[in-house]
Amino acid sequence: MRTIKLWGGLILLIALSCGRKSNQSSERVADSTHFAELTYVEDFFDAGTMHSGELVKHSFKFRSTGNMSLVVKDVIPSCGCINVNVSKKILKPYEEAQLEVVFDSKSWFGSQYKSVTLRTNGVIREKSVTLKANVIP
Repeated sequence: MRTIKLWGGLILLIALSCGRKSNQSSERVADSTHFAELTYVEDFFDAGTMHSGELVKHSFKFRSTGNMSLVVKDVIPSCGCINVNVSKKILKPYEEAQLEVVFDSKSWFGSQYKSVTLRTNGVIREKSVTLKANVIP
């Protein structure tokens, strides 16, 4: 008698857990139609040749191309020689903003590649831009 109750309880638990999984997966399918996405208009800039100690400033445009708001959670420069400013951190679908990047070439020589990464709530969580400069003494 105990064996029958044990098996009956086990079957009931399995049936209940299967029902929960199907509800969760149907929720995920419904949510997958709503997404945020970051798209850069330009993700690379070549500043050319400059003298050590000069500053290079460039603005990279980006857009929210998903169908829900894009949230910029973090801005990550590749080194301390980069200063950044984001014009807007929450963008509605199809809005544009700018990422201003300033590279201070003091103490740098040769071909330099500096990047800034935006961490967002987008489908691809991190996307970067790159600024290139050839620094001469």
